[in-house]
Amino acid sequence: MDATSRRACPEPDRQERDDSNLGQDRRSGPPPGPDVRGDLTLSLQPLIPLVRPSRALYAFTGVSTVVGLLVLAGATLTVPLAPAIALRAPEVVGRDPTAAGLLFWTLLGLTGSLRASSLGGHAVLTFHLPFIVAAMLLGGPVAGGWVAFVSTIELREIREVPWYGVLANHATQALAAVLGGLAAIAALRLADAWVAPDAAVLVGALAGAIAFAAVVIAHAAITISMRERLTLREMMMVFDGSWRTTIAAECVVAWVLAFVYQAMGWWAPMVCVVLVLLVWDAHDSGERVAHDEMTGLLNRHGFLARLSGAVAGVRRSGVSSLLIMLDLDGFKQVNDQRGHAAGDEVLQIVGERLRASTRITDVVARVGGDEFLLLLSGVRDHATARALADRIHRCLEEPIVMADFEVRVGSSLGLVFIDGRPMVSLPRLIAEADRAMYAAKVSGGGVRFSRMASMTPTPTA
Repeated sequence: MDATSRRACPEPDRQERDDSNLGQDRRSGPPPGPDVRGDLTLSLQPLIPLVRPSRALYAFTGVSTVVGLLVLAGATLTVPLAPAIALRAPEVVGRDPTAAGLLFWTLLGLTGSLRASSLGGHAVLTFHLPFIVAAMLLGGPVAGGWVAFVSTIELREIREVPWYGVLANHATQALAAVLGGLAAIAALRLADAWVAPDAAVLVGALAGAIAFAAVVIAHAAITISMRERLTLREMMMVFDGSWRTTIAAECVVAWVLAFVYQAMGWWAPMVCVVLVLLVWDAHDSGERVAHDEMTGLLNRHGFLARLSGAVAGVRRSGVSSLLIMLDLDGFKQVNDQRGHAAGDEVLQIVGERLRASTRITDVVARVGGDEFLLLLSGVRDHATARALADRIHRCLEEPIVMADFEVRVGSSLGLVFIDGRPMVSLPRLIAEADRAMYAAKVSGGGVRFSRMASMTPTPTA
């Protein structure tokens, strides 16, 4: 049996929590209940689980791909490369320095793949924006388009994404870069009459980056919302305000790269890139503090930060959430009989199954040896909460096939419904979920609601 079968898990029902009719499945047939097993989906993808696309998503992807390729081809045939991108080095004497400069920035842009992180296991964030914007500033829309189209290729993407998905991703990047390059030119010309030339270049970088990011984020938002069947409110939860700071920082990096390329030579941007990647690595090290090293899930510290933000959203919107404390049953026997290495692999597979059975708006964390916390958003009634918890419980009951043996673990889930009353502290909230989980465990496993069936944490927690 291949490795993917070890992680078999029911696909999360992305329509079940729709704001217009939460608690009912809008697909044909009865809503899933505790006695409905559902189809199994096999998935082993490190950053983005495989989800069956809808016809609408196929159509949107196809149109995006065609438009992006046509825009890139049209710009290449009609808009010349700006001379500022020319590579001034003895090695290119007698050759086309402009084409050499475009090749240089394309190759330099490939280093952006050295920094990639998962967006909730449903999308990937990379570090390509500075190179794309720098190419826009130096060579114009065509340079930015080709750097975006080629330099954003990753080995991970080639391994994990179908060819049409790869083509669509890069066609969209090229479209965004061409439009961003046009915005940068317009802003540069406008600012040149009001501020110093160097400041005008920075204004152009900001305009180009904002236009580029707007297209890319809009495309990603539409794609994710169609794939995950998210509402507008849920989509806004995915794209919080943190990306604005990132874009601003990478605009400054792009401006510096373009400046030193012209003022000092081709080697200067390479030095800057090394320094920037070191800074990003230090930043990512801080992010890793909030994650569990073994499973890649959030740890308790990271979960509490997300829980606090989610609770604030519940108070603002009035849309309830579900907190789940989950403890594995029979895990100690795996460690005792098969060793800790097998136990560690079981925990990793459980983490992958939990990610695969939740949505991008949900939060999953490992908070102890075999304890996990989940926060599911947009769960308005107890029937929906029970159906979702039962689905997770059944998912974890599926056998885990190791190298030469098979193990089974069960789970006990304690549920707390967060719907606006009464007000309690976050520690009390988690304690109630833990108490309900323990009640489920002593009764043989399964799902148990807290006696305080619904509550909302206090703002000071």
